[in-house]
Amino acid sequence: MNSNNTVLRFSGHDTFHCKEQWILKGLQLVEIQRNRNVFREVETISRLGVGKNMVRSIQHWLRAFGLINDDLIPTDFANSLFLNEALDPYLEYEGSLWLLQYFICHSQYASIYRIIFSEYFLDKATNEFSESQIFRFINKRLKENEQKPVTDKTLESDFKVLIRSYVSPTKNQKTVEDDFNVPLLSLNLISDTGRQNDKGQTVFRVNKTNQSIPLEIFAYCLLTEFEGELAISFDNVRKSIGSYLCLSNDLLDEMLSQLPQRFNEFVYKDDAGIRQIQIKVNNVEFKNDMLRDYYELH
Repeated sequence: MNSNNTVLRFSGHDTFHCKEQWILKGLQLVEIQRNRNVFREVETISRLGVGKNMVRSIQHWLRAFGLINDDLIPTDFANSLFLNEALDPYLEYEGSLWLLQYFICHSQYASIYRIIFSEYFLDKATNEFSESQIFRFINKRLKENEQKPVTDKTLESDFKVLIRSYVSPTKNQKTVEDDFNVPLLSLNLISDTGRQNDKGQTVFRVNKTNQSIPLEIFAYCLLTEFEGELAISFDNVRKSIGSYLCLSNDLLDEMLSQLPQRFNEFVYKDDAGIRQIQIKVNNVEFKNDMLRDYYELH
C-alpha cells in the first residue's frame, strides 16, 4: 500500500446515519466505562438503549467525527465540546455543527466525506455529482491505494448514509421528526438538483454559497489542520478547510483577510502572486482559546 495514503473505509455505520443524541450518549459511556471493549459488551445495548447494530454504529460515528481515538479515549475536541469543559454538549450552537463537519473530513475515518467534499472536486469545474461518478472515483482511489475493491453494495450503503446526513428525504411525519435529529442536515451543504443522469440516478450539488461560519470556529479548524505551522499557502487551505466547509474561493479569501483584523496572531499576505496566512502563535493553548472565545461570545 502507498504509505502516503490512509486506509480508505466505507463501512461500519451498519446503514444508520448519525443521530444527534448518540454523540453525547456514546461519549459519556466511553468516559464512564473506560474500557476498550465497551462497544462489544452485551450490557452496552441496555446502557445506550439501542439495538446491537446501532451500538456498532455509535462507535463508528464517534470515530468518524474525531471524538475518540483507536483506544476509545475521548480526544481533546470531545473533551472541550462534550465532556470536561462541555462547551456545547447538546449541539445548540451552529459553530459546533461546523466543527463536526470539519472533523468528519479531517479524521478520514469515514473516507467518503473527505472524498466528496474535497478530493473529488479538486480538478472539477462543477459542484455536481452522482452516485456512479463517486463510485468510479473511489474505485480509482482504491487501486492507487493498493487496496482490495469494495463491493457495490457496500458503496451504495455508504453513499445513501452520507446523502441522508445532508439531504432530507421526501417529507412525511417520520422524516420530519428525524430531521431534527440529524446534526449536519441544517448546514445545507448538499442539495438534490431535481435532475437525474442518464442512469436514472439523482444528481446532487455541493453548495459552495455564502456560508456563515463564525471566525473563531474557522480559526480553530485552521489551527487544527495546520498544527504548529507558521505559514500556510492559500492553496493548501483551499484544498483542506475551504473544501471541507464548502467555502468558495472568494469567501475563503475574505475569511483569511478577516483573521488579522480580529486577532493580532494572524497575518495575511497577498503579494507577488503569493497568498498565504501566517500565524505568529500556533499552539494548543491559542487554538483552545479560539474555541472558548466563540462560546463565551454567543
